[in-house]
Amino acid sequence: MYVKDEIIDDLFFERSARAVCSSADPRDVIFFDIETTGLSPSRSGLYMIGCLFIDGDHAVLRQFFADDREDEKKALDSFSKLLETRSRIVHFNGSTFDVPYMKTKYEQHGSDDPFSGKKGFDLYRILMPLKRILSLESMKQKALEELCGLYREDRYTGGELIKLYKEYQKKVLLNRTIGAEEEPGEITDMRRVLFLHNRDDMKGMLTISNLIGIVSFVSGGFSVTGSQPCEDGLTVFIRPEREMPEWALKGKSFLNLFDHAQNGGLRIDLQYVKGRMRLFMKDFRDHYYIPSQDMAVHVSVADFMGSHDKKRATPATCYVPCEGTFLTIDEKDLPEGFPVIKREYTDRVVSVRAQDVTNEVLKAAVMHMIQRNKDNRCT
Repeated sequence: MYVKDEIIDDLFFERSARAVCSSADPRDVIFFDIETTGLSPSRSGLYMIGCLFIDGDHAVLRQFFADDREDEKKALDSFSKLLETRSRIVHFNGSTFDVPYMKTKYEQHGSDDPFSGKKGFDLYRILMPLKRILSLESMKQKALEELCGLYREDRYTGGELIKLYKEYQKKVLLNRTIGAEEEPGEITDMRRVLFLHNRDDMKGMLTISNLIGIVSFVSGGFSVTGSQPCEDGLTVFIRPEREMPEWALKGKSFLNLFDHAQNGGLRIDLQYVKGRMRLFMKDFRDHYYIPSQDMAVHVSVADFMGSHDKKRATPATCYVPCEGTFLTIDEKDLPEGFPVIKREYTDRVVSVRAQDVTNEVLKAAVMHMIQRNKDNRCT
């Protein structure tokens, strides 16, 4: 078995580990990826396990490479040892493939399951909302890497690598059979290519981990830290819970409406809406609608009016005029206890009077603006 270590950027690893496991000590986090000769563990072999973790004072990329089935067990045992002191495991689509494949391999070799009691984080599943958020065509790891501006040295497909590894095994066996004292350069070059693909997979996972910041942010993973008046509205200051890639706030991204604030957070300008709205009341059965006044009144008042000038109110006509300055938010985000103010009963957007705005409302208004900007860019 070959074992190769490469020291990588400590800050890069720690930032990525915290992006995935925000509350964990990066020393407790390990990224991993495997390379196999097929999809079925009963009919194929595992020839590479790549791992990223902190070892001592450095972040390390370690690769276990198996020449044959005996080496396969050595690689599995070495990986188990690494997991003994780590409880958080990060992978890409490992829930579907890597973890079940390895569990079967451990069982085949009569070894204990090292994943038991560990918490897994599948980047593929965590990042899946990006397909909708960014209107992505592909959620393959390479596609996500390229979204981040990362382009690989390795250009081989998975199928090509399987063929390469099997050819590599034949040449290694031949070299051993003839008792060659030195390894031909061709074997060395083939092994280098196999290592490179797994290395790119591993480093790619670190890069795409920071996309979690976008998923978190668009899902409401931020807090409002303050606001101040601006022309025809408010400047809102916010603090994202997770770091976002810099490119997400620039160019054609729908998040480019945010600017960096002096306190290290972000800022956004929200515009007020001014004009006449309708304040809808829920107790429509206790009201009459007065067409001539375009408003609803309580039955106690309507009793003094002629029957020709009133109608039983419905949910859509039980309102009174409401004029002023407002912020708009999605109705589902309207805090409990706030009046329902909107232009039409069927609108899904509600307005909150400027004097009633709270940090909770500001957060909802930011969420509404994010969604509106996204929808505009998708049409």
